[in-house]
Amino acid sequence: MSEQAEQTGHTGRANQTGEPGRAPEVVGQRLHPLTPFVKGWGYFVVAAIALVNNEGLRQNLTIAGIGLAAVLVGGILLGALSWWFTKWQLTDDAIRVDSGFLFRRTRIIRFDRIQAIDVAQPFVARLFGMAELRMDVAGGGRSDGRLSFFRYAEAHELRTTLLIRAKGKTAAEQQADEQQAEALVPPLLTVPTSRLLGATLLSSTVVASAGALIWLIVATMVLDFHIGLFAGLPLLLGVVQPIWKQVVGNHGFTLTESRHGLRTKRGLFDVQRQTVPPGRVQGLLITEPLIWRLLGWARVDLDIAGVAGQKEDGEDELEGAQLLPVGERAEVAYVLNRVLPGLDLSRIEMRRAPERAKWLRPIGWRFLAYGVDAQVLVTTKGWVSRRTSIVLHHKTQSVRMEQGPLQRRLGLANVHVDTPLGPTDATALHRDQVEAAALVEAQAARAREARRTVGSSTAVHTQPNPPSPDGSSSSAASPAEDSSDR
Repeated sequence: MSEQAEQTGHTGRANQTGEPGRAPEVVGQRLHPLTPFVKGWGYFVVAAIALVNNEGLRQNLTIAGIGLAAVLVGGILLGALSWWFTKWQLTDDAIRVDSGFLFRRTRIIRFDRIQAIDVAQPFVARLFGMAELRMDVAGGGRSDGRLSFFRYAEAHELRTTLLIRAKGKTAAEQQADEQQAEALVPPLLTVPTSRLLGATLLSSTVVASAGALIWLIVATMVLDFHIGLFAGLPLLLGVVQPIWKQVVGNHGFTLTESRHGLRTKRGLFDVQRQTVPPGRVQGLLITEPLIWRLLGWARVDLDIAGVAGQKEDGEDELEGAQLLPVGERAEVAYVLNRVLPGLDLSRIEMRRAPERAKWLRPIGWRFLAYGVDAQVLVTTKGWVSRRTSIVLHHKTQSVRMEQGPLQRRLGLANVHVDTPLGPTDATALHRDQVEAAALVEAQAARAREARRTVGSSTAVHTQPNPPSPDGSSSSAASPAEDSSDR
């Protein structure tokens, strides 16, 4: 959340009396007193398990009890300090959150940057009647828009207040009505838990981890080499973590229709809801692991402005909004058509890479292809895990051609269609260099024309933008106009 971080420095340079050099005293409200426990209970459980599994400590329960009590007391003190120094307050145009007792941090979330607000109840918080606010902030990460924890009723009251300030009273009332009517609206699509479990167990990660774990156990028992048990912990996590993330996280996945777009609901312990406004969709990604393809299954992810492209702590890959965790081919085609009306991937002619690309990808070259229609550009790659990227022409930010030394000898080149950061990676790999150059020019022209068409349709009832101080127009030029990089 870089924009909010920039505002932080200006906030603390002048106080209310105008005296320079002294930061104003923050007068705000604290979160729920049980917040430290709800956030930190997992660390205590991990410490308890570590102590129990230690053979030396099991033989001396007194030392184990003292160690566990020390962990508990230390965790309570650290949590209490964090809670005491965390305050939030509403200003005229933003919500301000101050936190940290060693390193102070200030988040300023402007109301006009808030896209949507949801009240979530993780499992432990639900036991104590608590909830957290999750705000989708344009240009910010998921963690930047979280504020936890409050009493459940207080969280709903604060959500209503923020919605009124961010979008107006009418919009807040509409969203409240939609949430009340959500239970009455039949879902467009529901993913069975049995399919979620089957798809997770048949995913490449789980199959590889389970196979390696079984081999390691057999080798350990036969060779009596017990160090292998420690090596098996990462493999065990490779089996358990995907099951927990996909089956528990996507339990009860439903897709419904609302006034503001498609709305998803998922989660067993931590129920999450997300709205997919059609105008903010930047691109789509269809993932088909090898075993899934044999069963006709696929996953669909979205790039959404202000939501997609954020990295969570401990994650290496960019994730977007999940439109369908696992679905059959007919369901995938259905949800794609709901997001992009008129889109039919089966009607798009795909152009395969030239045969000489096999010198760079001996097996996967057969699956490298791209296709274009009047609405989108589509690229495919991967034979173990097939990835189909879909980019709307008017969402294209730039187009560029890249060519490595081996590609130059083979007369090949890559064409990248750049979009906002997210799971979508539209790259036409190993094309003939003449074809690649033509694709760069053609896609830049398509993006320019699509942006002009979309801009003219949305600006019918608006006034033209005033000129900038240097005399140039303030309207944004197509980013694809000067994007070819040869």
